[in-house]
Amino acid sequence: MKFLPLYDKIIVKKIELENKIGSIFLPFNDNNLIKGEIIEIGCGKLLQNGEIKKLIVKKKDIILFKDNYNIEKYKSDNINYYFLKEEDVIAIIENGL
Repeated sequence: MKFLPLYDKIIVKKIELENKIGSIFLPFNDNNLIKGEIIEIGCGKLLQNGEIKKLIVKKKDIILFKDNYNIEKYKSDNINYYFLKEEDVIAIIENGL
């Protein structure tokens, strides 16, 4: 499925977290942070003067964001997609760690 986000919208595919290291199971994080990969980004943020400011994030970035009420969700073929704005991103994870 192909999405084309508008302006500062970002489409993220949720990365399912492993909750074990070797044979040791770890409890899941209770703070509602989601790790995901950016699969599409819009052209940029539309400013009041009509200019478009380029986004900091880019396709294939691995990010953390908080699942909250203003984030739209869509599930297709057992994949969770999230539609958010760049301002909803908490961090870009370097080296995909």
